[in-house]
Amino acid sequence: MVPPPELIASATPRHGAYDFLERSEMKDRNPRLLASLILHGWQFLRLRGDWKAMPDDKGFLGALLHLVLVGGVTEQWVRSRSITVAIGVTLTWMAILLWMASPGGRINRRLAAALALLSIVIQFGLIIASWVPLMEWPVAIWSGIALMHLISQEARDGAGTLR
Repeated sequence: MVPPPELIASATPRHGAYDFLERSEMKDRNPRLLASLILHGWQFLRLRGDWKAMPDDKGFLGALLHLVLVGGVTEQWVRSRSITVAIGVTLTWMAILLWMASPGGRINRRLAAALALLSIVIQFGLIIASWVPLMEWPVAIWSGIALMHLISQEARDGAGTLR
């Protein structure tokens, strides 16, 4: 029987060397993180998410923006666009996303993370909808409504203020 992680963690060196127990702890935490991200993205898509619940972390925002880049290029690739067009469209969308998340000239990382997570969910929906022609327009319209709802929530809650 393996002792609980909190008892093991105190005796484990934290200078970059991973041992078996640390890897097993990481495996245990990742599914909950992924499930939480999926749930938050679903809540944003259902117009029930709260952008203030997102972490205020540069690394988290960076990881989400990388996923937006991969998702955007994939979504454009599924539509048979060239790689140059796919990257250009995705980078343009990311620039718009960051511009929308900086109402006072400074990027609000919580809002940017919420917009990025919603973008990832939208990209996934558009990828799936590209194979079902009748679903593409409803997915695109609902995605626009979800984005506008999140932006209006930000304006109503005062995203430009420091918390």
